[in-house]
Amino acid sequence: MFKQVLADQWESLNPVLQQHYGITDGESITMRGELSVRHGKFIKFLMPLIRLTGALIPVEGDRFEVIVENKRVGDVMYWHRSFKKDNKVYEFKSKMQKFENNIVEFVGLGIGVKMGLKVDDGRLIYEDKGYVIKLRKRLYSVPIHLLVGKSEIEEFVDINDEHDFKMRFVMTHPLFGFAFSYMGYMNIEN
Repeated sequence: MFKQVLADQWESLNPVLQQHYGITDGESITMRGELSVRHGKFIKFLMPLIRLTGALIPVEGDRFEVIVENKRVGDVMYWHRSFKKDNKVYEFKSKMQKFENNIVEFVGLGIGVKMGLKVDDGRLIYEDKGYVIKLRKRLYSVPIHLLVGKSEIEEFVDINDEHDFKMRFVMTHPLFGFAFSYMGYMNIEN
């Protein structure tokens, strides 16, 4: 799926990220790492609503132990993320599907974020193209970005780092500024 969207760019994606995103039907991959989670001031007011979607980790902190399990079934990649801190576990489940030349990640309530993909110097860059809802087989835009902002996501390999890859996810609102982030590293187990 990612290989199809990236097309000619796939070969320039770092081999570690190719391993992560190159799983085929019936395959799975597990990653473990450590991430820091931050919330902007205004997002804290919206968190009760956001929690209904299961889309963001509802608490802040450093050094969350994270396990990410991906499984590909047909044309769908399922994500199960577990964030553990202070003996509490926060789960975030989603699924990704290809629509035209984009990836859409669906979370609770059938809401998804449509993302373009590109490779820059071996890095995988997700380009936020707005929120959608799927009704039957069609996607319809919904202006949720006006509420929570737009995302910047990248995954990359740092040759000076002992870990397999790093990731950075930051949401920024056009009026209120910083909204949410998680950043850290991941190691591929299988």
